[in-house]
Amino acid sequence: MTEQDILMQEGISLLYNGMVVVFSFLLLLIISVNVLRIIFATSIQENNLNSNNAGSSNSVEEDTHHKIIKEVLGGIRS
Repeated sequence: MTEQDILMQEGISLLYNGMVVVFSFLLLLIISVNVLRIIFATSIQENNLNSNNAGSSNSVEEDTHHKIIKEVLGGIRS
């Protein structure tokens, strides 16, 4: 083998290894994002169920928050 053939093989090997590492990282990233989405979706649903049971006190607080936000945004737009 000549020196150019060795360099070509090493270059191809390096390119292949780099692509495998990037593909593995992206696959791990996609899987972890989906797992976290599932975990947080279930916890949010549980929180919503618990807050629905609390009922009227939360609605009063939410109404107050909405009124404050509307007043602040109205003042900014004026």
